Amino acid sequence: MRDKKLRVLFLTLYPERAASSRYRVAQFLPYLRASGVDCTVMAALTDAEYERFTGSGRKVRPFWYHAAETPRRLCQLAGTGDYDVVVLQKACLSAYVPGIGRVLRNRARRLVYDIDDAVHLAPPHPLRGIWRLIEDRGQVRSIMAMSDRVLAGNAWLRDEANAAGGRATLFPTVVDTDRFVPAAERPDSFCFGWIGGPSTTPHLDAARTLGEFKGATLRLVGADAARSPWPQAEVRAWSLDREVEEIQQFSVGIMPLPKDTWTRGKCALKALQYMACGVPCIATPYGAILDIIEDGANGLFADTPDQWMAAAERLRDPVLRKRIGDAGRATVESRFALRDAAPCLRTILEEVA
Repeated sequence: MRDKKLRVLFLTLYPERAASSRYRVAQFLPYLRASGVDCTVMAALTDAEYERFTGSGRKVRPFWYHAAETPRRLCQLAGTGDYDVVVLQKACLSAYVPGIGRVLRNRARRLVYDIDDAVHLAPPHPLRGIWRLIEDRGQVRSIMAMSDRVLAGNAWLRDEANAAGGRATLFPTVVDTDRFVPAAERPDSFCFGWIGGPSTTPHLDAARTLGEFKGATLRLVGADAARSPWPQAEVRAWSLDREVEEIQQFSVGIMPLPKDTWTRGKCALKALQYMACGVPCIATPYGAILDIIEDGANGLFADTPDQWMAAAERLRDPVLRKRIGDAGRATVESRFALRDAAPCLRTILEEVA
């Protein structure tokens, strides 16, 4: 038994407003702190910087992005030795500067690497021009191998980490089932809904045929309206305060995906949010969702234009919507709930320390 409080530093690539940092780190903090863990979080960018560089309608300017994050991260790395465990979420920086992973490993007493995207394939914001010649594209795989533990958001990421020489544990993305709950009353109108960020708006192309569906509203929360395949869609701004209420007003939640290597790293957060709210989900059968949805039982799969229309037509039936929605909620409560995952994370941190 430890005779002092466990001190953990979480290094996140983005501030809490970004879903990755919120769902892989921030939502665990209340439990960890209440159970005696001393938690510190340091992001590479501030909220204001993140909004300025990545907000809706803004084009990322890599030079200024890197100019903001790099000196701050280097200062943060200098103090990592003061903590029992350092948890690196996603990456040190959004460009893979040579040597920075080794600096982290040399400073940190114990290192846990958390991955919920295929960032081992490419950096989020690569260096440009001649600077690309020095970028360390193998940095994430090296960090996997150097870490005392890798927490992988889906089975494919776990296998990739193990192949890189890491000691990986499957640690799926989870949701707070006390916050994401079914609506007290179902919506009167029939609405297909999607929630996400501007950068993932092009994923909607896989379900483009839904624009021809009659008698339903298409509602997009957080999308880039200019990149939506549906001019008639109702586009709403995302906000943390309203995200649950927005999902509760969906009749059906959709999660179309392009079937490429990058999306294999996705952890199906949209589907988990819909399902936790008792909203039936139609999803592309690819990646992490294959371990979550059983087609026809707790959700529906659609892989072609005709299948998207057929699945949408099936869910006109309110009885079927409720049955699948209830089954989806039960799946999340039993396998993807924060209340169960938080104690598991504490145990992992204690084992590593």
